[in-house]
Amino acid sequence: MTKLFLIIAVVLFIPTFVSAESFNFLIDKGLYISNSDAFAGDTVKIYTVVVNNDFPLFSAKVTFFSNSIHIGTAEIVDLPFEEAKQVSIDYTLPEGVQNIEARMIDIKVTDNSGNKLDINQEQLANYQATRDFDIDIDTDGDDVGNKEDTDDDNDGISDAKESELGTDPLKVDTDGDGLLDKSEIDAGLNPLKSDTDGDGHNDTVDFFPKDSKEWTDFDNDGVGDNADNDDDNDGLTDQEELDFGSDPLKVDTDDDGLTDKIEKEKGTDPTINDSDGDGIFDQEELNAGTDPTKSDTDGDGLVDNKEKEFGTDPLKSDTDGDGLKDGEEITKGSDPLKQDTDGDGVSDFLDIFPTDPKESIDTDLDGIGNEADDDDDGDNIKDIEEVQFGTDPLKLDTDSDGLSDGTEIDKGSNPILADTDEDGQVDGEDQNPLQADSVNLKRIIQFSALGSFIIFIIFTSLYAYRRENR
Repeated sequence: MTKLFLIIAVVLFIPTFVSAESFNFLIDKGLYISNSDAFAGDTVKIYTVVVNNDFPLFSAKVTFFSNSIHIGTAEIVDLPFEEAKQVSIDYTLPEGVQNIEARMIDIKVTDNSGNKLDINQEQLANYQATRDFDIDIDTDGDDVGNKEDTDDDNDGISDAKESELGTDPLKVDTDGDGLLDKSEIDAGLNPLKSDTDGDGHNDTVDFFPKDSKEWTDFDNDGVGDNADNDDDNDGLTDQEELDFGSDPLKVDTDDDGLTDKIEKEKGTDPTINDSDGDGIFDQEELNAGTDPTKSDTDGDGLVDNKEKEFGTDPLKSDTDGDGLKDGEEITKGSDPLKQDTDGDGVSDFLDIFPTDPKESIDTDLDGIGNEADDDDDGDNIKDIEEVQFGTDPLKLDTDSDGLSDGTEIDKGSNPILADTDEDGQVDGEDQNPLQADSVNLKRIIQFSALGSFIIFIIFTSLYAYRRENR
């Protein structure tokens, strides 16, 4: 039986289109990798070439091994006679010597009669290829393998020196404290200890990595916080801050824009950014001139934040100068920025209806302005009738006799004459204001006589005095 010559890679027939020159790959014993300069950790393609020199069609699987460990499989299907096929797998290279091997298995061919045949490995002249690759590692990624690199981790310290110091030539930070070995050596720190001074604080975060008594310097003044009596450098000692309630490690405890020291001087609360609760930060109030300790600086009934909202002056209780405080105007519905809100010519202070340009007076305080009210003084007589009667439509009791005009009209007394019956008693006190009272009339006569007598005495005395002094 004729022995079959199905071979891998270097065989009797290799067309020029699969030569090493065509693909620019290394070829040695039928195996090559896509990058001859690859390092451990790089992913490359491992190639081989299969040639069919005997049958019309050829199929097989090519299995790849590294140090006898299976690393991948490629497949060839119906490869024609006297043709070659390149097959490959992707492989991430490990460090060290790798014995790479390719083997053909599951070989099936089609003869000239179209019969499909299985071929075992004993029938093949060459069914496998093998090659050793020595893979170096490039720890620092400088494209120089560690075998040739004098500073494998590229930390600025040669591998020989690292061996002398006891540091790891493959680690830039041997003690894992976040500082490069060279930086630690230059700073006088121990690159083998993450906490050089043993104070419990890693060298990376320790402001004083060689002083076991200090590790932080909040205000960056060069004095460690343990020795510094004003850690945040805000002008208050740490003890004063504790007594005051502020944070000794924070210049502005409540983040309101004022340092704790200024808050203490101004009397504001260093732990609350809006000491008076008016909706404005303390710093804003000082800038605006308002009092950060008083929610209503000008005492007009509006908190400072509302004044800001309404556009009124938080330092002036009566912004428009109309005689009403801003808070009163808001309550009444008038405009605290305009003296005459409704533009009727009457200031808001005097205007009973400051938002109604048609009304300004309500004489009888019945809630209806005089313009709309047909009885302005509330005496139960319509204004037009009062004009006819001659009474004052703006005065409840025209003659001030104690009876309203309406009552006088009802009783029949004269609303424009305080003593209708002229008996000496005003209508409001007279039980019968329409008829003179005899007792009252007698009193009037008596008072008249008494008055006449007094006048007579005075006149007689003056006459006698003048005669004596002639």
